[in-house]
Amino acid sequence: MARIIDKEEKRIDIARAAIPLFATKGIVQTSIDEIAKSAGVAKGTVYLYFKNKEEIIFAIWDMLSQRHEAAYERRICATMSAKEKILEFFNFTECEEEHDKEQLLVLYQNFISAMLMDKTGLYTQYFESFFQRDYEVISTCLQEGIDTGKFIPTLEVDKLSNAIIVFVEGALIKAKIGNYNFKEAQAFLTEYITFLLEYYTRKS
Repeated sequence: MARIIDKEEKRIDIARAAIPLFATKGIVQTSIDEIAKSAGVAKGTVYLYFKNKEEIIFAIWDMLSQRHEAAYERRICATMSAKEKILEFFNFTECEEEHDKEQLLVLYQNFISAMLMDKTGLYTQYFESFFQRDYEVISTCLQEGIDTGKFIPTLEVDKLSNAIIVFVEGALIKAKIGNYNFKEAQAFLTEYITFLLEYYTRKS
């Protein structure tokens, strides 16, 4: 009896197989042929699940972001402050549980680079929706901090939310330039987000 193939599982398997290729060779230099070989399938099979390489990239990002959001929800609790929740949102230590964390750091950097070099609009459109989710989490936490008296009432939620997102994008570039490893990049991110939030924290 033929085995029933779970299409979503197969799609994820192909996307996973592309991670080390995108991390080591870069997005532009990686071919569909190489992804198919890494996944142990025919090139035509890849096209059954993805129209192009961009769809594979976005599937990877969706997979990693969903896992991160699930880890974030497990870590936060009602007793945490708004500041602690924001710092937890940018805590990516769950990367160590399943994938090579150094590969993922390079992968994130390559994603940002692809977005900056994008001439098709595909990356820009996708990442705008992605960063909108980040914005919603950050702005909700900031407003909570204002409402509970932890942040100063004059804090401009929209501006600081966008500033944190811009900083995170820039931090990945800084990590690339400074040749930071995963642990160093995480520490840099935590240190400077803490610095940004500290300025708006109400002193008791």
